[in-house]
Amino acid sequence: MLSLRQLEVFLAVIETGSTTRAAEAVALSQSAASNALSELESRLGQKLFDRVGKRLVLNASGRALQPRARALLVQARDAEALFTTGSSQLKVGASTTIGNYLLPRLLGASGHTLPCERVEIANTDEIAERMLRFELDLGLIEGRALHPDLVMTPWRQDQMVIVAASGYENSRLEELPWIMRERGSGTRSVVEQELFEALGALQPVLELGSSEAIHNAVRAGVGVSCLSRHVVQQSLQSGELQVLAPELSIRRQLYLLRHRQRPDTAAVARFLECCPAEPDC
Repeated sequence: MLSLRQLEVFLAVIETGSTTRAAEAVALSQSAASNALSELESRLGQKLFDRVGKRLVLNASGRALQPRARALLVQARDAEALFTTGSSQLKVGASTTIGNYLLPRLLGASGHTLPCERVEIANTDEIAERMLRFELDLGLIEGRALHPDLVMTPWRQDQMVIVAASGYENSRLEELPWIMRERGSGTRSVVEQELFEALGALQPVLELGSSEAIHNAVRAGVGVSCLSRHVVQQSLQSGELQVLAPELSIRRQLYLLRHRQRPDTAAVARFLECCPAEPDC
């Protein structure tokens, strides 16, 4: 039978390229790591690496095993975490609007003991990819992740509005200089889907990698954009920005993202207590 230690050594060799460095990574002697890899290959009846110079390079058989090995190790760690009610060893991924604006407010209201140890902020596609690689325990996303191994659950709702500095009030929206997020972001996909029928295919004059950068560009008069109210609320209250075409405001769903092969642990349950779903989402 395969052992978790063998799989741990296998994954460490992938990361380091040698049994010597893999042994250091998993706190084994070099001979013990080599034996573990040899036993794994013997059990499977397949070589998992090709030797290229002094490096071990993953071959087709190894690539087939890699995601399953990672999933088994993660599930073993999750099984331990199920019974560790005080653990905060939780890695959360949040798409940019959630991570920069909404989540800090929720965590600030949760008290002094935070329910997670790390929050990775990236666009929706990147969060989904990291969830598939088991690098994150939970995702909070603004777009949709349609991989069959990922499960989306409605979490909260957000409103997006078209905003501009003064001077754009009497112009046709489709003729204005639009500033948009990069492709792969939840904000970009929602804007394209929801505004396409009303405005046609918008061709941005500028793409920026964060909502905050777009917010600053809009305040500087570079163009107009459609952003979450969480991002622009203060600028709207101060009068620095204004909402154009409020009838085209977008209500979008925010989602919790889980991996189908990972049951909720005590740490996930604690996080959801601090950052619960809205009842009407």
